[in-house]
Amino acid sequence: MEAIHVFIKGRNGNGVFYRTEDFLVLISIVGTIAREMGISIIAFCPMFNHVHILVKGIDMESLRAFIHKIETTFVREYNHEYNRSGPLFQKSFGRSVKKESKTILGCVAYVFNNPVAGKLCKEAIAFRWNLLAFKDCQNPFSLRIARDRCRKAMRYSLDRVKYYVNNALHLNYRALRMIFNDLNTEEHQQVIDHILAAYGFLDYRMLESLYGSYERLLTAIDSNAGSEYDIEDEYGDHSHYRKMLKVVMKLGYTGSKLNFEPLPQNRIDSLFFLLRKETYAPAQCINKFLHRTCAGSQYTNNQQDK
Repeated sequence: MEAIHVFIKGRNGNGVFYRTEDFLVLISIVGTIAREMGISIIAFCPMFNHVHILVKGIDMESLRAFIHKIETTFVREYNHEYNRSGPLFQKSFGRSVKKESKTILGCVAYVFNNPVAGKLCKEAIAFRWNLLAFKDCQNPFSLRIARDRCRKAMRYSLDRVKYYVNNALHLNYRALRMIFNDLNTEEHQQVIDHILAAYGFLDYRMLESLYGSYERLLTAIDSNAGSEYDIEDEYGDHSHYRKMLKVVMKLGYTGSKLNFEPLPQNRIDSLFFLLRKETYAPAQCINKFLHRTCAGSQYTNNQQDK
């Protein structure tokens, strides 16, 4: 068996996934295209500014077409939502071919453990967006849906999701606004799980065949962080990004306003120092969060870290 580890990184290492909607749009796109192209995905993990995908061995032409479709579709939806233009990801994606069972197992553990290494959770299965928890459960992070007892707004949301899935359509931001409209907090969480289960694309059978069982898979992932030497990765404490998000949301940066690129340099600089004061995050993390460059600023990176 052969597998290919793909690494997609935000341009200049900048942030991409700020909101629940960002993750949902990406996952619905990946799931739709993977089904369309018949591609088996063994492991998957989107982080704040990069995405890992481990696919069962396919030829390079098909791989390039697969990643190109994902990137172009997502960037089109993302740019429309955030009123931005231009590339979102680095020009070329990283890839590493795995031909031995040992290296594939190590890569699986590595991909799923990204949020653990990033200090977002203590166990890989606790990270909603890697889809690991959805093998035998449709609602691992919310209450079970009892459709016969659902409110009208909830039934409408479920029907909208069904329509998009049955017609092989990915979700865009406008569709998500319609789906989440009029839902309470509990229902909102239920629908998020419902969407992830409906569009889920992990090849659990392949994972079970690699490890012998799903339970052994989870044990192996928890006991082995794995490693990846062939691809330049984005390490660091990703919990900083969550802290920064809370700060800017209190300032009114919510929804499509979570695009800092149009802001004037002096406003970006002010946000930088506020986030540094409120979160103690490293300068590099704050710059990536704000898509901030020091060009035209009187402050250098070295000065920021003092």
